[in-house]
Amino acid sequence: MSTVQDLAAALPQCATQCLVIAIGASNCAISNLTCICQNENLNAQATACVTENCTVREALFTKNLTSTSCGISPNVNYSYVPVLMAFTAIAAVCVLLRVIARLKAKVPVWWDDFIMALSFLGCVAFMTVAWSMKPHGLGTDIWAVPFDDITTIFKAMYALFVLYITSRDLVRLSILLFYHRMFGHVPLARRLIQFSFVLIITCCIAFDLAILFGCTPIDYFWKAWEGQGGGSCISTNDIFWAGAFVTIAIDFWVMLVPIPFILRLNLSLRKKILSAIMFTFGIFVIAVSLFRLTTINKFTLSNNPTLEFIEVGIMSGLELEVGIICACLPNFHSLLKPIYTWMGTKTSLSYSGTGGSRRRYHRRLDDVEQSGPEHKIQATTVVVVEDHRTKGGFIDPRGAGCDGNDATGCTLQEIELGICVKGSTSGRAWS
Repeated sequence: MSTVQDLAAALPQCATQCLVIAIGASNCAISNLTCICQNENLNAQATACVTENCTVREALFTKNLTSTSCGISPNVNYSYVPVLMAFTAIAAVCVLLRVIARLKAKVPVWWDDFIMALSFLGCVAFMTVAWSMKPHGLGTDIWAVPFDDITTIFKAMYALFVLYITSRDLVRLSILLFYHRMFGHVPLARRLIQFSFVLIITCCIAFDLAILFGCTPIDYFWKAWEGQGGGSCISTNDIFWAGAFVTIAIDFWVMLVPIPFILRLNLSLRKKILSAIMFTFGIFVIAVSLFRLTTINKFTLSNNPTLEFIEVGIMSGLELEVGIICACLPNFHSLLKPIYTWMGTKTSLSYSGTGGSRRRYHRRLDDVEQSGPEHKIQATTVVVVEDHRTKGGFIDPRGAGCDGNDATGCTLQEIELGICVKGSTSGRAWS
């Protein structure tokens, strides 16, 4: 627009009246467009008037037209695209290494691996939906986004919120199933894991339902931005804050559950410390979740959600991806054996005595069938059986619950850990 008169003629009537009143209260001439554009008090007064007297569509159209006339470009932030793509790629590498570690260690793929795969697919879907919204204006000032695209972006947010909640909790469930694989033969551990499992599933369903059916009618979720239609929604701000606090509390709980059972394993002190550190990598996920708290109000209370979503969107995506990365790390023990050996931390079940420590049996159990009351598994693992010198002499593990030639006396967890002595787990999970 070359003149104020042209601008006023193109504006909605409610906005024209506000602009005339604001100009009259300023020291700018009605013909001086430069003065009008640069006068902050005039613009603040006009904006407040337009917000109060015009519809949302009229207000956004007015902001677009006046900003264009004054040569103001919209703010743009597409940083979420490279960040989410990079961390999704890292998560993909970790999931692939997890599979390689399973194959290398000849450990059966179990439910924790399947749940982790589902979580990763959810993470990929989160990144894909966010990336697909870039052409529609996600990451741009809302006043510069076409109205139909605003609705499309809110539909995408509807999907992103559900993907975030579901994928986040699938990561926690995968971790719990991994705990069950390692410690499920311990009654107390099994009860704690089962309690945690039910808790996480309950919270996941509750928050998913709060998003899916939080608005009446449902489509008011992506129509509410217009401020019309007579619908209602649960406060997104309340859902985000409740979800954040519950998530952080559960993360602390999941991180602490295995620690007492790691300390009971027959490992050296250094190995116990290394194992505990590996299990507590979840502290990085908690750090991301805590930082995400600083972005919630900026988005949920904003009048510019297409731009202000970026920070909370990035942190939500990172929470998923870092969670997957950290959940995969404890499975890399077979890939890290050369490093452990180089660091001098390779664990061996040896005891000092008159004759020292002697390794007597080397058995390889290939495709061992184990059947039990719960399930039947097909496992391939390496069992290294050593002499154990006691006051009464040597104990031959072949006579114990896990025979060198027959693994039917071992539980799934004992095979996973690698040795069964006198019917009890010895703790070779990371050796």
